[in-house]
Amino acid sequence: MNELHLCIATGQNAANLIPLKQQKATDVCILETADMKAIHSGVDLKMALTPYVPHIQRIDFDDATPQSIKDSALKVASDLDGRDVVFHVTGGTKLMVLAIHEQLKFIESGTGSLRVLYTDTQHQTLNWLDDAPRQEPMQDVLTLNDLLLVRGYRSSSDTRHAQAQQLAASRAAVTREMGDNAGVYGRFFSALATVANRAKDHTNLHQTFDFSPGGQAAKLLELAAFQGLVEWQRGDCDITFASVDVANYFAGGWAEEFVFLKMTGLFASGQFAINVRMVQARTHTANEIDAIAVHKNRALIVECKTSRQTQAQDAIYKLGQVVRQVGGLMATGVYLSAQDIGEADRQRAREYGIEVFAGDDLRKISPYLREWKGH
Repeated sequence: MNELHLCIATGQNAANLIPLKQQKATDVCILETADMKAIHSGVDLKMALTPYVPHIQRIDFDDATPQSIKDSALKVASDLDGRDVVFHVTGGTKLMVLAIHEQLKFIESGTGSLRVLYTDTQHQTLNWLDDAPRQEPMQDVLTLNDLLLVRGYRSSSDTRHAQAQQLAASRAAVTREMGDNAGVYGRFFSALATVANRAKDHTNLHQTFDFSPGGQAAKLLELAAFQGLVEWQRGDCDITFASVDVANYFAGGWAEEFVFLKMTGLFASGQFAINVRMVQARTHTANEIDAIAVHKNRALIVECKTSRQTQAQDAIYKLGQVVRQVGGLMATGVYLSAQDIGEADRQRAREYGIEVFAGDDLRKISPYLREWKGH
């Protein structure tokens, strides 16, 4: 059946994109109010649909007054007379949806037909209202790229190409040691990041600690030396990094690789990435995301910190903003800190709905990812 799918542009367009992909729509009409045009909602939805839907049109809809709503609804119904229409009622105001539905009912008196579809993202279902009302499960259809496009973003970088994946795998033993035992290392992460930052900022790979690392820190450096990442001997204050890339890694990049290793095997290719730089297409505003995964049409967005956070509230607030802007209502934010953070910062994270894994808790990220994926 060559049905026309009629939907209303919203600020949460994933609720439109999901059913349109799941139903394999080939002809889509997007209604845009003035408010939605102002935030380019219809443009973003069309951009996300373009790879999948051959025929897409955007139509202005005047919802300024009850009379303009009625007139606009009548025009839409007249233009669609004789068509088989699926009306997506997830977006728009109640008055707008009621007016459109009332007018569309008249197409059934001719040669056309009408089916009504509501997308319940909270319960992951598509709900149909027609001669045989029913409910069907929401399929896992959104890719990472879909999620970005429908929110008006373009990805300008993603370091998880084959060479970077091989590099992450080559130092996985060191990465897992730091992440799984983060609580043991404590403030040594700050000391290590300090010399690593000096190495990459001054392009001098030979640096000196303010002290001679011992205990567990010495075992970590010995493992790094065995892996060829650094030159260091027990009792020395001097350390030499193998390259600027390695210095970047010890300056903090290892935390993103730790998340990447935990996500590998859990998520399909194209459903997760780290070090993603996204650019808002119209404003050119950039957002940096340390790690992101998409599963069952939901996003998981991770912020990674390795140095001691005396005041993490600003970073948590920023993460909360990114989660809303990029992931929308179905997104979850995770704040991952190699060192512990204070109770005030944890409280702020709870207020924003951000999950926190800090210090010893880093080892719990794998079961959390499995649980999140299973929901």
